[in-house]
Amino acid sequence: MTLVLDQVSKSFGGLAALSDISFKVNDGEIIGIIGPNGAGKTTLFNLITGIFPPSEGKISYHGKNLLGLRPYKVTALGLARTFQNIRLFGHMSPLDNVMVGAHCRTKAGVWRGLWRTPAQRKEEKSTRERAQALLQLVGIENDTDSPAGSLPYGQQRRLEIARALATEPQLILLDEPAAGMNESETEDLRLLIKKIQMMGKTVVLIEHDMNLVMNVCDRLVVINFGQKIAEGTPAEIQKNPLVIEAYLGREEA
Repeated sequence: MTLVLDQVSKSFGGLAALSDISFKVNDGEIIGIIGPNGAGKTTLFNLITGIFPPSEGKISYHGKNLLGLRPYKVTALGLARTFQNIRLFGHMSPLDNVMVGAHCRTKAGVWRGLWRTPAQRKEEKSTRERAQALLQLVGIENDTDSPAGSLPYGQQRRLEIARALATEPQLILLDEPAAGMNESETEDLRLLIKKIQMMGKTVVLIEHDMNLVMNVCDRLVVINFGQKIAEGTPAEIQKNPLVIEAYLGREEA
């Protein structure tokens, strides 16, 4: 298993945000985490990536315990994420944003950087070429010099994915990547997520766009009021009465 969550709970000041969440993610899968607003989905990502420690439970990645690891250590293990609120360096170019993402995989230290050694120049050239390839992958290779903050919203979302991919993850966590996108942009995003899967990567996706998750995910995990209420294929989830109730409410007798 790539990622395993075992009875994970998180409380903030006595308020339970998540309770006894357990599920597994297999290599190469696209898993969707869905549920109403406030269900605890982003909190779950924050626990996986080391932003918050869980109050209870275990989280492991390829058998390695993630508890107590700082976010940069989690990234070094091969996990990357995007955020619900865009966190680009708006004044920097898209190319530079992606190259910043690649920094965790570079080997040149301070002295090589200061003295511009041949090894440092070679590594910088390789990093730039890799960043350009990722910009091409996400479809914004023609806007490499404009400030990232001036890009259309949908392109900024895709740029965040490119920057996350620059860390060379095996598993990428996408937090509402389709937020604010129109129908055409969302379809482009669906194709991009499938491309990422075809690159041999595992994807865990938080998303409110049900059309997207039903058409791109292999399995879905449904959370409501901090608890897992269902898990299964998109077809199974669509028929699950607990899921229907969570989204549509219970019909009064």
